Amino acid sequence: MTAAPTGQTRPDTAATAPLPGSVDPGLSGARAAIFGVGPGIGLECVRVLGALGAHVACVDLDPDRADAAAAEFDRWPGEGFALAADVCDRDDAERVVADATDALGGLDVVINVVGHGGPAVPVADMPDDVWTDVLRINLDHHFYVTRAAMRSMIAQRRGSIVLISSVNALGSSPQRAVYGIAKAGLISLAKSLAIEAAEHGIRVNTVAPGATRTPRRQHLAEGDLAAVYRDSIPLGRLAEPQEVARAAMFLASDLASYITGETLVIDGGASVKYCLPAGN
Repeated sequence: MTAAPTGQTRPDTAATAPLPGSVDPGLSGARAAIFGVGPGIGLECVRVLGALGAHVACVDLDPDRADAAAAEFDRWPGEGFALAADVCDRDDAERVVADATDALGGLDVVINVVGHGGPAVPVADMPDDVWTDVLRINLDHHFYVTRAAMRSMIAQRRGSIVLISSVNALGSSPQRAVYGIAKAGLISLAKSLAIEAAEHGIRVNTVAPGATRTPRRQHLAEGDLAAVYRDSIPLGRLAEPQEVARAAMFLASDLASYITGETLVIDGGASVKYCLPAGN
């Protein structure tokens, strides 16, 4: 496949197609739950797994988004189930994991995309409610969902969990310190779970995307900001949502059967640049 010139977005009609040749990720018939299926990374996760033959519980706070994601299965061999829940509420999170497990007859894969950056505010001026809300949206609910999913996976002695973190977890996160803290917490959570769950045949990993051209972040690919990002990212563009989704699919699949407790960074090389301009 020919790469697009630096700075250009390559149309990717293969994003939701099965992998070519003899490569089999082992997801045909897999029972998966994806949390946060609105347009962007979550919906692309649904599409990638659906095209590979998985059965998917599409979970979202917005019932219409859940329904739209499940409706995508009209063109795929698997089944899609729409489930609405507020996973930031402990009881609702546990209820929807149980509903997904019942609908699918078990749970082989969990991909949790739910998160939000919160307002930009320095730590010295940060209200208590911003601190608690951003932690709740980006870290606490992952604990609720993962804890409930682990119980099902332990019983069947297999499973794969993928948590969507962020490059904000890997360095400083000025003006959004609590977001960076929450996303770093996800990486730590995955590492601890990877050890605890290994004896049960369960793998736990994270994906850390950089700037991604989701509908919410579309402004980063337009106007003056687009030039800033092209200059700062070695590959010269933002990630496409399906590129992050395919990384999550890889970690969830049999292709990554000996990988656990790891973080896969998807940022076009931005985080490995030398920290001073003279080094680049």
